[in-house]
Amino acid sequence: MTGLIGNTIPVTAVTWHPAVLSRRSGMTPLIDALGADAVFFEPSWDHLLKRSWSAGTWIRNASGQYYGSTWNSLLPWIDEGRLSRSIPRSARIVHFVWGEFCSPVNHRWFRRRGRRLVGTFHASAGKLPVVLKGSRAVKAYDHIVLMSETQRPFFRTVGYRDDQISVLLHGVDTGFFRPEATPAPMMPGRPLRGLLVGKTERDHGFMRRLVEALPADVLEMTVLTSKEQASRNYQGMPHLRLPGHLDDEGLLAEYRRADLLIMPMNDCTANNAVLEAMSCGTPVLTNRVGGIPEYVSARDNFVLEGKDVEAWSALIRALHKDPSPLLARRAAVRAWAERFDWRTIAGQYVDLYRSLLAEPEARP
Repeated sequence: MTGLIGNTIPVTAVTWHPAVLSRRSGMTPLIDALGADAVFFEPSWDHLLKRSWSAGTWIRNASGQYYGSTWNSLLPWIDEGRLSRSIPRSARIVHFVWGEFCSPVNHRWFRRRGRRLVGTFHASAGKLPVVLKGSRAVKAYDHIVLMSETQRPFFRTVGYRDDQISVLLHGVDTGFFRPEATPAPMMPGRPLRGLLVGKTERDHGFMRRLVEALPADVLEMTVLTSKEQASRNYQGMPHLRLPGHLDDEGLLAEYRRADLLIMPMNDCTANNAVLEAMSCGTPVLTNRVGGIPEYVSARDNFVLEGKDVEAWSALIRALHKDPSPLLARRAAVRAWAERFDWRTIAGQYVDLYRSLLAEPEARP
């Protein structure tokens, strides 16, 4: 085992990796930085789905009803038993890094030999009451880790004390997501290159209205999102680029190519795209909502109070006319992002693990 914890803290991370995320995104880089054992699970319904869409969907929906969570992907008893048997006997900490998707109801199976259970939750404050409505599994943990302070009130309502809750911000792979050594200069008069990345909580309707409000010689917009969102929101817009799914290198190239990440948000906690763009030195234009103030420096980026097409388009026109504020901010944006390097965030997790193991016994 390599990484920060070495052999000093036996940690097993229970995880999955959403297909929409880059291998460099999500929580896998945290596990790598820690050097933790990882148990990657594939829920049973996913195997069924490949053979029968109706059977797989029925099993997934039934699992959601059992767990009281619309996102929980486990098959009751079967998947939980399989997961519990996958945990090494030596593990002292079992960390469910996607708590919404795989929190166990039968948590005593995972507590054997005095283990502590940690769950990290990602859903926004607005989604948590829906995603975890009636969830019995959410109460399984000794300690909860949140991506944003905005999530704390929900977990208080389900019975967690403040000393059982930590806010450890999401990280970014700054070694991979980094600026070009010699960025290409911005040629006078060319359109500003805007970029939007992602699907969840993005306001694609607002983005379409914004693109429609600006001529193609002012803004050249690229949107990386799902086929469904692209079809629903951006049909008939010939001056908008829709590259489709990209590999890690392709995603990195788009962040570097962009002059500005344009991210109108409905809500959020952490945001991979925002962190990755800033790590590449690309400034962000977004609105103050959810966890945005915890992740995006308003001094070095462009954080507006709301979503007003006229205000956003006026700012983009001004930056197109004079791009020097964008160029001047790139170094500061990168420096800000470096504080979110996964090795730094992993050190905060190590401190949490040690504090839990120092407690006399696991909480009931």
